[in-house]
Amino acid sequence: LRRYKMLKGFEDAFVDAQASVISLGLELLSNSGKEAEKIYIYLYRNDEMDYINFFFEKEGKLYTRDDWFSSGEIRDFFYCAKDDLDNITNVCEAYDAKRPYEFRLIYNVITKALDSKYNYEDIVITGDKNIFDLFEDWFDECGKNITK
Repeated sequence: LRRYKMLKGFEDAFVDAQASVISLGLELLSNSGKEAEKIYIYLYRNDEMDYINFFFEKEGKLYTRDDWFSSGEIRDFFYCAKDDLDNITNVCEAYDAKRPYEFRLIYNVITKALDSKYNYEDIVITGDKNIFDLFEDWFDECGKNITK
């Protein structure tokens, strides 16, 4: 029972930490007067770097951060998202849980459903692609999966 409670505590804290990043995307939309059906957030952290990027889906089309937001809005998002990434790391350390290197978060604004995929391998170090290519591949994959 104790292990179950500890696992449940970790899962709740881990999901809450990710939800905080999603709320940044919702706040960004709200503050700019924009609307989207989905928010896509990509997070990557290893010992050498943090990488954060995001984009949105509206009416069957993907919009990058640069399509919709000023450099100041993007910078503010990055600062806050970095704090959220720190929080995710802290949650994993507090519960002695392995932290993913890569997070692919998709939030459906209409249904309020969060879909998340994690990678526990440091694929930037072990793979043959850099972080920008990994993000672009995910962006392209998401574009192909849009239901129009």
